[in-house]
Amino acid sequence: MKIYTRAGDKGETSLANGQRISKASPVIDFLGSLDELNSLIGICVSYLDVGIKKDFTEEIEVLEAIQSDLFTVGAIAAGANTSFNSKKEVENIEKTIDDYENLLPKLRNFILPGGSLQSAYLHNARSLVRKLERDLVALNSPSVMEFSPYLNRLSDLLFVMARFVNFKLGIKETIWKGR
Repeated sequence: MKIYTRAGDKGETSLANGQRISKASPVIDFLGSLDELNSLIGICVSYLDVGIKKDFTEEIEVLEAIQSDLFTVGAIAAGANTSFNSKKEVENIEKTIDDYENLLPKLRNFILPGGSLQSAYLHNARSLVRKLERDLVALNSPSVMEFSPYLNRLSDLLFVMARFVNFKLGIKETIWKGR
């Protein structure tokens, strides 16, 4: 099978249900943001897996599970007949957040995104989830609004993971001081 089909050369694409739509549609914008986030999480996984002396196996497993979830969310948004248990996945994310927060110092101030390269990429992924939430709201489709709590918790998880990575690497968080 060839990777190119030429079917999208005139600015349209097909959804999973066969419907042809403009590549400028809100659904395609949402799917593009999902793809962008999934790719960025792949970068996060790569940076957690190489060149550092700490073991981030558990974090990599969590991120790879999220990547799989994002493919499922995209399939559903594209009209595929598949399911996703948002409530269960939100509960899983909340438990993971709680586990990380129990290991971290209490957050008493706003912090600047950054620290290690690994943490900076996790913060970047977190901010992209926030964009994805806006895309979801703009889509205004009942079939995908069920993902709103999942995405909201996902941004929280990525924030806490970014903090945890810096903590595990011994990198101090930079407190926002304002001007």
